[in-house]
Amino acid sequence: MENEEKRMISTYEVTQSIHIGRREVVFGIDGKEEYPYLVCYCTYDNPLSAEWVEDAVGSDDYLEAMQIFTDRVQEQIESVRAEQEQFKFDMTPFTIDDCIPDDKGGSIVGKVVVINAEVNRHEYRHCAYQLVLADGGNGARGGRGQAVFGTSLADGKHARWERCDVLGELKPEKMPEWAKEALARIKAQEREKKSKSREER
Repeated sequence: MENEEKRMISTYEVTQSIHIGRREVVFGIDGKEEYPYLVCYCTYDNPLSAEWVEDAVGSDDYLEAMQIFTDRVQEQIESVRAEQEQFKFDMTPFTIDDCIPDDKGGSIVGKVVVINAEVNRHEYRHCAYQLVLADGGNGARGGRGQAVFGTSLADGKHARWERCDVLGELKPEKMPEWAKEALARIKAQEREKKSKSREER
């Protein structure tokens, strides 16, 4: 364990980090700096999933810095709670029993698929964040790759998943009302984009 590489942000060694919701709250120390204690957010919501540092604050007072750290963690908890308040329904995760079994070799492009809840962060392990409209990637087409690109029905974000994490296509009778409405919105937005791109030619 002694050889384990230390995580650094600039010259600061990361000593504490808590990832909640869309951001990770990080605490770092560099005893040689004028402000030896650093608190910042790290996000990974970019095409390369690279670490991106935001809102960094330095302090020469450990307790002050730790207060900022814990305040930011609390803010993230409240942010996720507010985000999930919109889902006024049973949050029990979908299982393979709710799906048309996935043979992994066929195309799932254009289908609403169920992502295994266990691949999500703990705060997102419920049904709202499992449903994805697959729209591309070798894995989605049943090719040799694993990449499945699609849009999350919960928040409309486009992202990548792995085909091995797809439980299967959601059975039509299992599709909840909120998901039908979200799917209709996403398809309407796609039609609008296609229509605009045709007009621009």
